[in-house]
Amino acid sequence: MYSAIWLPIVTPFRNGQVDVDALQRLADHCLRTEISGFVALGTTGEAALLDHHERMTVLQALFEVVGTRLPIVVGVGGINTSEMVRDVQQFDHWDSGGYLVSAPAYICPDQRGIQWHFEEVARATDRPIVLYDVPHRTGVSIASDTVKRLVECSNIVAIKACARETFRALGALPISMLCGSDEMFVDCLEAGGTGGILASAHLFADAFVDIQASFAAGRIEEARAQLERLVPTIKLLFSAPNPAAIKAALAITGHIDGETRMPICAASSALMEQLRAALASRVAVVGAIA
Repeated sequence: MYSAIWLPIVTPFRNGQVDVDALQRLADHCLRTEISGFVALGTTGEAALLDHHERMTVLQALFEVVGTRLPIVVGVGGINTSEMVRDVQQFDHWDSGGYLVSAPAYICPDQRGIQWHFEEVARATDRPIVLYDVPHRTGVSIASDTVKRLVECSNIVAIKACARETFRALGALPISMLCGSDEMFVDCLEAGGTGGILASAHLFADAFVDIQASFAAGRIEEARAQLERLVPTIKLLFSAPNPAAIKAALAITGHIDGETRMPICAASSALMEQLRAALASRVAVVGAIA
């Protein structure tokens, strides 16, 4: 199940409020691409800046549109393990595809503490758990030896890996590895990755599906060339704090307003112009953005 391209969907805002209509229109549009599932309330969804009611609003809006057509994995993060367990228990009434769970942020526990944290969350639900290894945000890495112990929990089934240096070790473990760094996608596949949770799939979902198809067919250099053509735009999409540039690009393509929630500032006018040029060039080459 945890393979191919998953979309960590943004949370649109209008005048400071969650824009439910825009979120549902965007989800409906993405259902027409070749993604294999959604991730709600992730980093790209600005989940850390949403209150409890807003998180529930996002999930309700998505499940109304997506239903059972594609799985929705729900992001769970924070500092306090007990609060994350409580979130999982409250989210559990939705028929989700599981939870994307990060290590506790800021407090930097050792590997024993990280293992305890994930075991506590896994015990709180029968749904699948996707570990989220994102050390540049949490301050700690999930060591491969820790992952090796965690896979003994029956519902810990996948990991979103964001650091290239971890791909090889994680790819050797009996766990699905999803790439979390868009421009490293082929590197992750080469190390045994099964797919990716990729923010730029808001714009390039089908292109990433094609890249993985090329790789699966043994056309490794073609897959690399396909990704390389996207890399300049991917770099633009992450040249401002995420998801400012993703939202700006979606505003340019007419899907949502580009509003972010402070302290994430909206994309600058200069970045907007760069994105317009990059997206226009992409359309000229392939005829569509999706």
